[in-house]
Amino acid sequence: MKKILFSIFLYLCFCLNNSYAEVISGKINKYDSGYQNKIVDYSTQKPLENAKISIPDLNYTTYTNKDGAFKLNVDINDKTVLFVEKDGYKVFSLTIDNNVLNNPLKLGIEKSNPFDLQLSTDVIHLGDNLFSSNSANSGEFKLYANGYAYTKIFSRPSFAQNQDVIIKIGTVIGLDTKKAREARQNNIARVYSSPAEVFVNGRRIASLELNGDNVEIVIPKNIIREQNELRIETGKNLFQTQYTDYDDIELANIRIEAKQKHHFAGK
Repeated sequence: MKKILFSIFLYLCFCLNNSYAEVISGKINKYDSGYQNKIVDYSTQKPLENAKISIPDLNYTTYTNKDGAFKLNVDINDKTVLFVEKDGYKVFSLTIDNNVLNNPLKLGIEKSNPFDLQLSTDVIHLGDNLFSSNSANSGEFKLYANGYAYTKIFSRPSFAQNQDVIIKIGTVIGLDTKKAREARQNNIARVYSSPAEVFVNGRRIASLELNGDNVEIVIPKNIIREQNELRIETGKNLFQTQYTDYDDIELANIRIEAKQKHHFAGK
């Protein structure tokens, strides 16, 4: 995946509406540059002390000081996932690369909502561990694949009756779809994979085609039950016919929440 400038607000969300499913490509949100990496409260802009910063693929963890500042003393070769965790706040994840070492982050995190359902705070690697060095993000994949699909059971949210219910995927990396190749998110010359597919209660509701952060997928209200199953399946190499070659991807920070309008702090 080539360099993406995080100093501008960039939508990579291309939606194709049809009667079957919505196509979700992902989006990369804004951050503010400063002299040091910093975590603040989204609403008050006050610095947050002792927030946990982690990069699971690199087995790296650090914490913010009393000024909300932190350092990344780590080598970053390719895009990877950074987590921010703080008691009383929503878990936050962001795709970063070595640009962050020269352009410090100022991230605003939101206080947790008791009605949100956090399904996973881990990095989930889907695929078969067979991928090219030209594949998107392959330089940072350190986790072993958990198979080609992720499933999770969740209860009907209490706000489902009067608000849109969304699946929020904090970060998606590794997709080698045709759109990802066209967006220069990998260096693969000719082949590409089918999109990752998102199902709720057996119905396909979205396709993931581009890598990005804070992917939001609205769950149709008519398919929500008291108990629900979320299933995310990675795509397949469309040019391999001798065997099934699954696309290796990583997902992070998956939750169910009411649809909101913003995620990052501004100046």
